[in-house]
Amino acid sequence: MSDGDIADERQWALFPMGRARRTDPITSHLAAEKVGEWAATQRSMILGYLAQAGEATGDQLDEVFGWDHATANRRLPELRDDGLVTMTLATAKTRKGRLAHLWRLTNDI
Repeated sequence: MSDGDIADERQWALFPMGRARRTDPITSHLAAEKVGEWAATQRSMILGYLAQAGEATGDQLDEVFGWDHATANRRLPELRDDGLVTMTLATAKTRKGRLAHLWRLTNDI
């Protein structure tokens, strides 16, 4: 990481999954907070669905919840990093016919 990268990182104020520069207007900070709230809600929805269904791809979750393409694929790594979900070796086809890994709750939940 260069000095420029470090300086760039320092200008960001972090919210729960939302970001705004310290120099941004208050509306940007409020929007970043809202993104954090939505992300938390989406993570909860994913956990509830996986508890019922057992496993799903990110694409399947996006379809079930009517989310934009790749929304679940942003939330799943966050849940993985928190130790709540695991990506399996099994795959399923996406709506576009590509193979995607299935995700499930970890055994610890």
